[in-house]
Amino acid sequence: MSFKLTILIASAVTSLAAAPVSADPQRGHAVVPPPHAAGPKSITPAPAAPPKTSPTTSAMNPVAAKISTMPQLNAKISALLPPHMTLDAASAGFRNQGQFIAALHVSHNLGIPFADLKSDMTTKHLSLGQSIQALSKTADGPREAKRAEAQATSDLKTAKNRSDR
Repeated sequence: MSFKLTILIASAVTSLAAAPVSADPQRGHAVVPPPHAAGPKSITPAPAAPPKTSPTTSAMNPVAAKISTMPQLNAKISALLPPHMTLDAASAGFRNQGQFIAALHVSHNLGIPFADLKSDMTTKHLSLGQSIQALSKTADGPREAKRAEAQATSDLKTAKNRSDR
């Protein structure tokens, strides 16, 4: 009986040694690839990426990108921005440039902090008129919203006419 047991053990060891090992690497077992007839592949380092010649600029949100293509509008909007706030940061979250510019005009016209208007409009999803009412109890929200929207429309038309020349 020991002869049969010896042959059985030898057979098991031989078959296990000849088979490639594939185990679960997440459980700490190594995965050994099957042997190759030609030997291991040589590893050639990848060539270094060429240096960039142009300065890297971060991508702006769509509203800021559109405004920045119109120099006159960009200058006018930049004058309305709160101190130390970039065009990209100020316009982030607004659905379109008209909504953003109108909010800037309301902030300028009524002295309402732009950050508060922006928060109401982009986070709470209030309309411009609703935001005005919430932030300034004495202002006529719908009337002031229409006034600011008319100013924004005028700004955009002026910028478009100048860029068409």
